[in-house]
Amino acid sequence: MSRRHFFRQIGALAAVPLAGSLLTACGQGDPDTGPVEVKWDRDPCERCNMVLSDRHYAAQIRDPQKVPHKFDDFGCAIIVLRDKGWPEDQIEFWVTDYKTGQWIDAFKARYFGGKMTPMGYGLGATTVPNPGDMSYEEARQSVLARGK
Repeated sequence: MSRRHFFRQIGALAAVPLAGSLLTACGQGDPDTGPVEVKWDRDPCERCNMVLSDRHYAAQIRDPQKVPHKFDDFGCAIIVLRDKGWPEDQIEFWVTDYKTGQWIDAFKARYFGGKMTPMGYGLGATTVPNPGDMSYEEARQSVLARGK
């Protein structure tokens, strides 16, 4: 094997990990959409500054500029949404399912009262409709009626 041929093969092998990492990065999806990772017990709620620790009542909003905002309670997210004046058709809004802790679309979720939530708004979200649950709009009105 000639020296030139040897160095060509080594150069080609060195490029394989770089190409693999570039392809992997392409498969990560759009970084400007969807909920972002939460560092539980470290990330603060944007409204009340309490850390996000309860995985069953957290919320996230991506504003019209696609900037993510994290909240420890659905109620905190609703108050910030009202105060910022972001049009709901220009944001993405997620809440965690109070049973599974998985992120779900806040606009499509069903809400239940009587829950022990971090800021006391008392609403848990799920995807499973049940008697006595509320739509997003009813849950939003419930939070706004509290006035805090």
